[in-house]
Amino acid sequence: MAAKHDMSFSWGFILLNVEREGTPSTALGPKMGMEPTSLSRTLKNMEDKGLIYRQTDSVDKRKSLVFLTEEGVEKRSVAKKVVLEFNEALYEKLPKTKVKAFFEVMLKVDEHLTELLEENK
Repeated sequence: MAAKHDMSFSWGFILLNVEREGTPSTALGPKMGMEPTSLSRTLKNMEDKGLIYRQTDSVDKRKSLVFLTEEGVEKRSVAKKVVLEFNEALYEKLPKTKVKAFFEVMLKVDEHLTELLEENK
């Protein structure tokens, strides 16, 4: 579905997770389970396509903040629509209670993996 809109799953996820006031690029990788080099390459490609721009944080010069361009905001709307359509299709096939239980389990798995990553730093 993402390919139909000249995007990838990871691009859509990034677009959906960039805040209006900017998001540190280091905050995106752990959410996606991406290594820094892969994330950096993905952000560079998105920047080349005109979806995002990066800016050094005015307070902490070591930090790079990611912002959406106008085109990025438009593509975010597309990504959001695709996610909502997918969810609708999912709810047509499965009872809402099962979908809710699935997302609760996935959230716990994500929390556990985050804890493991923190312990192993």
